[in-house]
Amino acid sequence: MENRQAAYLLDILHSAEIIEGYISGQSREEFLQDQRTQDAVLRRLLVIGEAAARIDPETEAQFEQIPFRKMAGLRNRVVHDYGQVDFEIVWETVTIHLPRVRSELREFFSVGAANDLRGFPR
Repeated sequence: MENRQAAYLLDILHSAEIIEGYISGQSREEFLQDQRTQDAVLRRLLVIGEAAARIDPETEAQFEQIPFRKMAGLRNRVVHDYGQVDFEIVWETVTIHLPRVRSELREFFSVGAANDLRGFPR
């Protein structure tokens, strides 16, 4: 795997882990009332979407369970329809879908990538 592609995957993982910290201990109702956390989560979803949009087809094929195009699409919706963000969907995304992405990328970087990323700074 090309180092640049690995860096995009690390950007996604890093932001997903930060989001996990932002919402840790919060209920859905608390999140829906907490504008500061909403803003912070949206910022990290933008980073994830930007990185996902740069994933090439070869890398995407290695991660069939990660919806890179949908992640990029969410970023575009947030950027272009900011006033219309549905935070119920954001909550579902970060509590149901993002943990799966995080899990797959954690596994990749801890187990599967050792040979692929020789010389790549961690």
